[in-house]
Amino acid sequence: MKSSEVIGVRDRVWWSDVDKMGVMYFGRYVRFAEMAETEFFRAAGYSYDDLHAQFGIWLARIRLQIDYRAPARLDDELVCRAELTKVGASSIHFRFPVERVSDGVRLADIGLVVACLDAATLRTARTPAVLRERLRASIASDGQQEAAAAS
Repeated sequence: MKSSEVIGVRDRVWWSDVDKMGVMYFGRYVRFAEMAETEFFRAAGYSYDDLHAQFGIWLARIRLQIDYRAPARLDDELVCRAELTKVGASSIHFRFPVERVSDGVRLADIGLVVACLDAATLRTARTPAVLRERLRASIASDGQQEAAAAS
């Protein structure tokens, strides 16, 4: 994965995503972040099964924050980008902006921190060096490189 490559997913707001007002239910934004995160790791060369098989780790979600800016409605097409912001000694930090495709309006900003866990003990483990370096290389060179190196 190149540092300039943007990983994102597009999908529509489905019936199962909306509440009685026809607005996307707040918890459904996580679906978009999860899809973008999965595609980010896939672009880096690792599926979740690969992370487990090659490194003996699981990635546990330890922090999720969502700032809502505008509503998404039924059938809106949304794009969610995965932006890696930091790779720490045992954690990986992401930002996932969610936008409506038709007008580019930012609907939400999602922050996610995952921790590396030893698959056998489920205790915190160091981010494997090979994974850490590959991920750090993927951080865009817009001043965030320093944040990635600070572990």
